[in-house]
Amino acid sequence: MTLLPNEKDPRVIRTRKFIQDAFLELYKEKDFNHITVRDITERATVNRTTFYDHFQDKYELLESIVSNAFMNCVSKRIQVKMDLTEDTIRNLILSVCDYHESLSNSCKGNYQSVATLVEAKVQLQLKDLVVNILENNLNSASRNQRKLELIAIMISGSIYGATYHWHIEGQLTKASVFLEEIVPFIMAGINEIC
Repeated sequence: MTLLPNEKDPRVIRTRKFIQDAFLELYKEKDFNHITVRDITERATVNRTTFYDHFQDKYELLESIVSNAFMNCVSKRIQVKMDLTEDTIRNLILSVCDYHESLSNSCKGNYQSVATLVEAKVQLQLKDLVVNILENNLNSASRNQRKLELIAIMISGSIYGATYHWHIEGQLTKASVFLEEIVPFIMAGINEIC
């Protein structure tokens, strides 16, 4: 992405929103692979140079939209400094379930293809969130950053993988039942290492 003069400038914010909204409108009409930057710029009424001032390509635009959606889902249930408790893990799992539901509603028939495109970005955000929660709960003397990252990868990967599977299988169980099935496994792993 090209560096913007001032990302807090209302004109920059408004232009990004026009581009994102245009993409979302087009996505309701077409498959992702058939949307071009030209389609987006025409719908947003901006020129291609303006688009490229904000986004490298349509993939970065998609990542930006999905990343924001994921963080919105998480911020509704998780605070910045939370204790590492079973309730925190439950809320984290529910926020990822919310994300999958939100993405699915936005993408309609293209959920799996879009989820696959942005999976790495979302898993990285989830891992970073778990690292922050772990760092808030471990004293600095017992903190080994490499081990912490590895633990966070395992926890976030388990949560993401289980919630993704639950969603694509059609949510055969209620979220409350799903939580009861997976929380004990995740908590057992956390209790073993913390």
